Amino acid sequence: MENDDSQLIIDGQGKMYLLETAKWAKFLAIMAFVFLGLGVLMSMAMILIPAMMPETGNIRMMFLGKWGVLLYGIFLLVVIAIAIIPYYYLFQFAVCTQAAVVSNDEMIMTESLEWLKKHFKFIGIMTIVVVCIYVLAIIMFAIGRMASA
Repeated sequence: MENDDSQLIIDGQGKMYLLETAKWAKFLAIMAFVFLGLGVLMSMAMILIPAMMPETGNIRMMFLGKWGVLLYGIFLLVVIAIAIIPYYYLFQFAVCTQAAVVSNDEMIMTESLEWLKKHFKFIGIMTIVVVCIYVLAIIMFAIGRMASA
């Protein structure tokens, strides 16, 4: 539903706002990449270090056991792989927005807005998924409580 007659013109103040938004988006994305990278290192340590420890008398056996720690480390890797997607979208938005404002290029600005749309769409879908998981967990907990009563 495009109308070729309408145009959006962004003045100097709007461009300054876009540049500042892009700088903050890039900062947040880079910080997320750093912390997700640390999470990858932590989960790799959870996967590799327990395999090298003896089976008797260590702390890991008290809580999850050898396979529990391994599965939890793999679970963390999966969560990190999913979590990196919206931050990649946010980073691409920042890069494209900065390039679009500096070069005054409408096509690059459209691309940057597409990256922003992808970012928020992903966050929205993941929010719906998490809320559904919570609702299912509450229902299962209630059913379990009623069955044990």
